[in-house]
Amino acid sequence: MRAPALIAFLFLSSAACRSGQPPAPTNPIPSRHPIVLITIDTLRADRLGSYGSTRGLTPSLDAFARGAARFTAAVSQVPLTLPSHATILTGLHPAHHLIRTNDGFRLAATVPTLAEQLKAAGYRTGAFIGGYPVRASSGLARGFDRYDDEFLRSPDATERSADEVLRSATAWIDAKGSQPFFAWIHLFDPHSPYAPPAPFAAAHRDAPYDGEVAYTDAAVGRFLDRLRQLGLSVAATIVIVADHGESLGEHGERTHGTFLYDATIRVPLLIKLPTVRPEPDTTYGRNTDGKTVGRTEAGRVVDVPVETADLAPTIAALAGTALTRSDGRSLLPLIGGAKGDPDRPAYAESYYQNVLLGWSPLRAVRTRQWKYIEAPRAELYDLEGDPHELQSRLNERAALATGLQRALTGLEAAARSKDDVHGAGANESVERLRSLGYASGSTAPAPAGRAIDPKDRVAVWAEIEDGIDLTARDPASAEHKFARALQLQPDNGLAMKYLADLRFRAGRLREAREEYRRAIAAGFRHPDAYVNLASIAEREGHFDEAREALNRAVELASSDADAWNRLGLLEARRNDVGAARRAFTRAIAVAGDRPEPYYNLGLIERRAGNETAAQTRLQEALTRDAAYAEAHYELATGYLLARQPERALEAYRAALASRPEYAEALFGAARAELDLGKNADARRDYERFVKIAPNEYRRQIAAAQAAIKRIKN
Repeated sequence: MRAPALIAFLFLSSAACRSGQPPAPTNPIPSRHPIVLITIDTLRADRLGSYGSTRGLTPSLDAFARGAARFTAAVSQVPLTLPSHATILTGLHPAHHLIRTNDGFRLAATVPTLAEQLKAAGYRTGAFIGGYPVRASSGLARGFDRYDDEFLRSPDATERSADEVLRSATAWIDAKGSQPFFAWIHLFDPHSPYAPPAPFAAAHRDAPYDGEVAYTDAAVGRFLDRLRQLGLSVAATIVIVADHGESLGEHGERTHGTFLYDATIRVPLLIKLPTVRPEPDTTYGRNTDGKTVGRTEAGRVVDVPVETADLAPTIAALAGTALTRSDGRSLLPLIGGAKGDPDRPAYAESYYQNVLLGWSPLRAVRTRQWKYIEAPRAELYDLEGDPHELQSRLNERAALATGLQRALTGLEAAARSKDDVHGAGANESVERLRSLGYASGSTAPAPAGRAIDPKDRVAVWAEIEDGIDLTARDPASAEHKFARALQLQPDNGLAMKYLADLRFRAGRLREAREEYRRAIAAGFRHPDAYVNLASIAEREGHFDEAREALNRAVELASSDADAWNRLGLLEARRNDVGAARRAFTRAIAVAGDRPEPYYNLGLIERRAGNETAAQTRLQEALTRDAAYAEAHYELATGYLLARQPERALEAYRAALASRPEYAEALFGAARAELDLGKNADARRDYERFVKIAPNEYRRQIAAAQAAIKRIKN
């Protein structure tokens, strides 16, 4: 172990990032060949046969590994989906891309992305998403020509199957045209809850996580076969990596996010370069002078530490370009046979429980042999002698631990000027994240110096995590779990908040209000608590109290578009047009890719008598979501009032194309058809309206029936 070299490396790496100077691309391949990046969510390295598993779960990935470079010490920088993918797609550590958890953070527009760089280099870019945490509104969509997460338009959707994702990606690749392409494919299946499809469910009844892994492997195998049919298994760079692993009960953690043991931060990483000539045992790339570079004997094993932050600069180099900033380094020399540094410290962190509960953040560096975890009770593990990290060697190897701790301190100092842990808020759907097992807490991490070591509260977190998992299907048992967490830690604001949520959903509003207030008094600082307090107050007709709660929410998270949008809706209900306009404008400023604030601002402009501005805002909503039925409907209403029935009918039809049972749009379309003399069409739509309209539309139903009678006569 060479501690001084470790420290020097960390300072040099961080200094390069701070200076804005990109690391020189190694062995670029300027032919602009196709590049496919597959990220498999929550995939443990030890479930792959190529990484030592004897379970037989991954024949497709193992076959791919035989023709690829295989990295045995690849480290994820964060064991959470959104921040890990932010690192993969920017080449930056979390201190620089500013995303620490899945909730309350959004990639800022000032953070450069790999997709932007490749697009500027002439690549067609597409992303195909399997799970909610990496939704387009997280900020990861920037630079992609196509960002396929449309399945999330359904309000309850959280994920889709690997086969669905890969079908969409294959269709896009098939239509690639003359441009080189970069395709990022995100497969979410191994993530909890584990529910493998048949026949994998039956084959792995006692180990559903393994069933999800086996299913994902089969889907990837079919996709790789299709690439082979297209000639892309030879022509393309293909990268397969996990964003993080899964604890499966190790160290008391059921899933992932809290700890930095290898179960969650050591990930499988396979890279296959393009093949220049069809030899079965080698893959090649070429540099600018035509010489063979990156020559990779099939199955080359790279056993020195690397980071997932290295992937973006590697892919950029393969495309003949370079990132403007990166904390990673190109892996092409290692793929080409360079020895590498076994003492390179790969960085990892978890702020999950710090954000949720104010417990201490955890940070770590991992070399090939050693891992140091910085915590109130620090840990040091010999990974060769103790791969499951059961016995800390901190007391025996104090000097080594001190050197690694100094390296972390140096890294922290280098990042401090940019370490804005608030990032850009994106607190959109706590319910969807909860259904995937994620908790949502304070958006600002608490100071670490006085914080609790997560190891000392693992039993508390286990109860909360179980409660989250039970919330949808067994609320009574979930309530018991949260109550048990409070028995173990009476001042746990997160458990109080989840108890309040259960009571809020059950309509027990008085109890919910009391529990939210208890959580806030205990230090819980997530805007969701204030948003729900506002909802309770609004239901009870206490609009000033609701307004006060929402103002507190946006004070806590000024970049929370959802809270600003809710405040705008409340101000509109209070008929304060100016205040509503200001709130919706703020929502747009912090999340300009979301359609809802534009739509709401359009309605406010209409209320203020600014029809031209209203139509502009509604069109902007449709630019962001062409299937936004309500925006089409409101545009149509404006056209009808302006005596433009043809334009109105076109917009009503667009609304109905998105939502065929949209009663109001049927009524409007029938009115436009009458104005245009299309009586048969008008009768048909009026009759459909009468058939599906709810009872509260009695006046419109009567008008439709009268119109039908007139048409018949």
